[in-house]
Amino acid sequence: MPVKILPILLASALSAAGLRAEDQVVEIAPIVVTDTFELRREPPVVDAFTKHLERQIETKRAEQEAIGQSPIWHARFWNFLPRLESSSDFRQFHTPHYLTPAYREAARAIEDFRLNSIFDARPTARN
Repeated sequence: MPVKILPILLASALSAAGLRAEDQVVEIAPIVVTDTFELRREPPVVDAFTKHLERQIETKRAEQEAIGQSPIWHARFWNFLPRLESSSDFRQFHTPHYLTPAYREAARAIEDFRLNSIFDARPTARN
């Protein structure tokens, strides 16, 4: 029974709201359209992408021309030289590789493998 009452209450609420909306009618002056309107078409995606690539190419050319006219420290041959990355550990530049702990551990592991290997064992002479 309560299910049947709900639509009735909802319909009466909507009709009351409709009566109130009719009471508040506002008139607007008529608008006259004197021009023709056309749907503006967007350029295809391929054209937009092509323009984007052209702008990138032009920017790169302008950059290359500016670099060509700039002083020696902007010359292209500097790109082919290795760069030293900044490091906070300066000991790596002064410690020889054979003195590093990693090298010593690897050498110790190789020596242990040689001592315990069955393939490297020298046969003993029998008399």
